[in-house]
Amino acid sequence: MTTLLAFDVYGTLIDPWAIADELQPTLGDRADAVSAQWRASQLQLSFRRGLMGRYVDFGTCTRDALDVAIAAQGLEVDETTRREWMAAYQRLPAFDEVDAALAGLVAAGFRCVAFSNGTAKAMQTVLGNAGIDHHFEAMISVDAIKRFKPDPAVYHDMIRRTGALHRDSWLVSSNNWDVQGARHVGLNAAWIHRDPTSIIEDRALVPNLEVSGLDELEPALARHETGGAALK
Repeated sequence: MTTLLAFDVYGTLIDPWAIADELQPTLGDRADAVSAQWRASQLQLSFRRGLMGRYVDFGTCTRDALDVAIAAQGLEVDETTRREWMAAYQRLPAFDEVDAALAGLVAAGFRCVAFSNGTAKAMQTVLGNAGIDHHFEAMISVDAIKRFKPDPAVYHDMIRRTGALHRDSWLVSSNNWDVQGARHVGLNAAWIHRDPTSIIEDRALVPNLEVSGLDELEPALARHETGGAALK
C-alpha cells in the first residue's frame, strides 16, 4: 500500500511565529513576547477545552488566546487591530523549505494530506495563501469529530477517512505532543525538530524519525525503508 504522510499544519508547514512581524508596528519590542504567548495560549486553550469536552473550533481558541496574550502583557489593543491580526493569521507564510520538499514527496509517490486542529476551511485558506495547498489530496480536520489532537480518537479518525492502515501511515509534525499522540495509537511519526529546546517527555513514545527540516524527510524515509539509521 502507498505510504500516507499526514502533515500537521501550524508549526510544521506554516510558521506561526511570523505573526510577530504583523504585531511589531503596533507593539514594537513587545511583539515577540505577545506572539509566543499567543501560540502557547492557543494550544493550552484547545487542550483544556478538549479535556473538558467543551469543544469550540480552533479559530475560536486562537481568538481567545490573543486576548489572553494581550492581557498577560498588560497591553491595550483596540478591537479593529485584533481583527486585523486574526486576519493576518490566515496569511502566515510556509517555512522556506516546505514547498519544494512537499513537491518532492508527491513526486516520489507518497500520499500527502494536511491534518490539523484547524477547520478544513481554515486549512484551505492558510495553505492556499502560502501557495502549498495543491500538494495535498485532502484536508483532514479534527472538527469532524469535535476533538483536538492529541486525543487518540482524532488519529484513528484520520486513518479511517483516508482509508490507510496505521502501519503504512506517518504523522509528520514539529509538535512533540502531536508526535507522542500519534505514537500512542500505533502510527509512525516523523518529528520535524524545529525547536531545539523541545524534547520528547515520554521515552516510550519517541518518533521513528527525527529531522531538523522538511527537506530532510524524503531521504530519511528512504533510509528508514532500507533499514538505515535515520533517527538522530
